Amino acid sequence: MRSTRCCVTNWIVLGLLSIGIWACGEANDGDTTSTSGGTSDGATSGAGATATSGTGGTGGTGPGGTGPGGTGGSAAEGTSGSGGASTGQAGGSTAEGTSGSGGASTGQASSSAAGGGEAGGTGGGSGECVTGQTRGNQVAVIGESFIAATHGITQQIEKQAKANGSLAENERYIDNSVSGTTLANDQIPSQYRKAAENGMIKYVLMDGGGNDCLLRGDGDGALAAAESLFETMAEDNVEKVVYFFYPDPIGNQFASLKSCLDTLRPKMKALCDGLTSPKCYWLDLRPVWNGHNEYTQDGIHPTSAGSIATGDAVWEVMKENCVAQ
Repeated sequence: MRSTRCCVTNWIVLGLLSIGIWACGEANDGDTTSTSGGTSDGATSGAGATATSGTGGTGGTGPGGTGPGGTGGSAAEGTSGSGGASTGQAGGSTAEGTSGSGGASTGQASSSAAGGGEAGGTGGGSGECVTGQTRGNQVAVIGESFIAATHGITQQIEKQAKANGSLAENERYIDNSVSGTTLANDQIPSQYRKAAENGMIKYVLMDGGGNDCLLRGDGDGALAAAESLFETMAEDNVEKVVYFFYPDPIGNQFASLKSCLDTLRPKMKALCDGLTSPKCYWLDLRPVWNGHNEYTQDGIHPTSAGSIATGDAVWEVMKENCVAQ
């Protein structure tokens, strides 16, 4: 009987001991659930050895504005959880944040300026003059003997245009200038119309009015003819005109010519300056020629040196105003 009670007692003790051991095991398991690295979404990991560093969250990639990255978790061991999603700047990807030693850190999303709209574009921008876009048959040269005597002025302009990449080596302008012609009586205007018959003229380089004064003493007739000519150019969608007006003639024999030119010059300049279609650029050749008697032999027509100086002056106006570039 005593033996039976001892056995029962022993079984009860063993049972209680087993229950206690089982309960301790369960408690221990609950305490040690998170012994590995941190959970995702920036959660704090369980107890354990402190890692030297944990990796922060990776910022997301996407269009739009710059946003902060996700918060990296405190890592007991291994790698912290992924950071929250962030929105990167257009064209750029965000950077990864790195957690601090053993602690929580915020992964900063970096903005990128690559691509996208912040970088300024080149080529074709507003106000930019692009070379090599003009064909020779889109440029008409009209006028009288100041140009036509040797055509040296046109040749010098073409030389500069080719050197600048504005005219192909095998191309030339349409030079219809003819000695002895006037603006009145439809002589110089007909030179323009002849050039326009073969295609669209975009640019016109011209003089005119010298023979109207020299042969006819009729500056007002030249002015009226120029007004009509510019109206025709506007109808034809000519874009720009360079009007280069004569230097002072040299010699007493040209006194009446000088007087007529002095009267006509400001009127013709005002006409040119007031045009918007086509746009007209005025060049007074007096400052170019003053002090250079070698530019003429007969007092009115240019020598080779005079043609080069005049052509260079015309070309400078063309460059400054994107004419036939």
